[in-house]
Amino acid sequence: MRRVWVGGLGALVVVLFAAGCGSGSSDVPTPTTGPAAPETTGSSAPAGTGRTYDAVGLDLCARTDLGPLADLSLTVERREPKQPRSAPGAACLFEMRTRSGHQASLLVEASTLGSADEAGRLYRATQDVSEMNPDGAVDGVGDEAEAFAQQSEPGFRYAEYMIHTRSGNLVLKVWLAVGGTAFTPKDVLAAKVETIVKATLSQVPES
Repeated sequence: MRRVWVGGLGALVVVLFAAGCGSGSSDVPTPTTGPAAPETTGSSAPAGTGRTYDAVGLDLCARTDLGPLADLSLTVERREPKQPRSAPGAACLFEMRTRSGHQASLLVEASTLGSADEAGRLYRATQDVSEMNPDGAVDGVGDEAEAFAQQSEPGFRYAEYMIHTRSGNLVLKVWLAVGGTAFTPKDVLAAKVETIVKATLSQVPES
């Protein structure tokens, strides 16, 4: 079993999704919310917008727009609300199926911490432990944002892309994974994940 994230959201221990091709081939681990947030220390708060968010009670299963995924021809089989383990907030796991019968997954998670300082530590902790391959900083998303990518072959071609970002006291993560007979191109996944990240940032209310 391969862990994809640990560290809360900056967040998750994402452990990737149980994907079986329609014919029931190898499993891919299921994403779950991650461990407790890092301990608070006296370090100075990170630079940023100074905004304060509250994601508690946000229904990401209902409010996440799946329109950016339309050209992937995915059928949603299940929407599962989740609670981040890293901090108060909200999350939703979308379990989907491709036209070829392979599994696809989308995880959207928003964690709101007590301060931007705590959120910054959680964001950095996720960077330190992610086993996905760094894909560079993402400009124009929150106060700081970074992308990760991964391709694997657990009996089929499995492509993943993830962006996590911090804005004030909010740490947001969006992870998309698609199985198939060929890898979904990284730039295709990246564009879709970034669009969902930006839309989700606009959905989290400020407090």
